[in-house]
Amino acid sequence: MTTPVQQNRSTRLHWRPPPSELFKINFDGAVFTHEKKSGIGVVIRDHQGSIIASCSKPVHQELGSEDVEATAAAWALFFALEVGVKRAVLEGDSLSVIKGLMEKERLLTPMGLLIEEDKQLSQHFEELHYSHVKRDCNVLAHNLARHAAGIPDLLVWMEDIPSHFHDVLQADLLGLSE
Repeated sequence: MTTPVQQNRSTRLHWRPPPSELFKINFDGAVFTHEKKSGIGVVIRDHQGSIIASCSKPVHQELGSEDVEATAAAWALFFALEVGVKRAVLEGDSLSVIKGLMEKERLLTPMGLLIEEDKQLSQHFEELHYSHVKRDCNVLAHNLARHAAGIPDLLVWMEDIPSHFHDVLQADLLGLSE
């Protein structure tokens, strides 16, 4: 069963884990104006902060900021389903996307069709919650989205992230002990 419930509105400066029975799917989008393309970053973690899977995906067109965020949310849901995640918190730093996902009615905005695609994917989860956080709590997904600028196609890491982001992960894990 899918339930659109806002999990939290964190103002903390670090990533926070999901409840022990859920995974957390962080997503972010980035726009590279000079390259005329966009990027998507996704990281899935368990309640201890351990990486389940992560990815960077270039989008070979320049999308608007809301559109790339909505596209990133759809890709995050698809990616989570592909790696077997069925109970999760979808978390991002785009308030308009998270609010759109929580709306029962169709959105009459340019990104409305993208949000509808996200809602269709959400129906494949047994349990799904939504969470909006500030970018400081979404740094790893943000870095993965920025990483997409320099790659030709989708890159996936199972139980890992690119080695040059290990310091970001460690900073998140230090935040768990605070």
